[in-house]
Amino acid sequence: MLRSGLRRLVVIFAVIFAVTAVVSVVLGALAHANLERALAVGFYASGAAVLIGSFVFGLRGPVRGEWGTAQGGLGHGESPDGLQGAGEAPVPHGGTFGGLMPRKVRRTTVDERTDARRNSIALFVLGIVLILIGSGFDPSRHPF
Repeated sequence: MLRSGLRRLVVIFAVIFAVTAVVSVVLGALAHANLERALAVGFYASGAAVLIGSFVFGLRGPVRGEWGTAQGGLGHGESPDGLQGAGEAPVPHGGTFGGLMPRKVRRTTVDERTDARRNSIALFVLGIVLILIGSGFDPSRHPF
């Protein structure tokens, strides 16, 4: 379990690193900028975006919305002609205000709170690592 989670984390980091590097080099080349500086700015920007994601995950409250499903006048998976649809899922239906607010609110479970905390911490660490990588590429700054 731990090995598969670590493998997924490494894959996510590698994808973020590769995409950031490629986009930064392409944009830097198009702007005729120093490519080291372009890489640094790209990693700074992606690190800041990941830190914002960490902040958002950390701010989620102790309640979650229950959106419910629309059944209409038909049974689950039943079509208007009375035939059962094979494996059709119910259509999600928003709550109040045209689907902008959930129908009900429920308290989060301990597992959901623990998962949200771990995700927030992991995103924070990833954001700091990306910023440190950016500072390593930056020709005008020295990380240490």
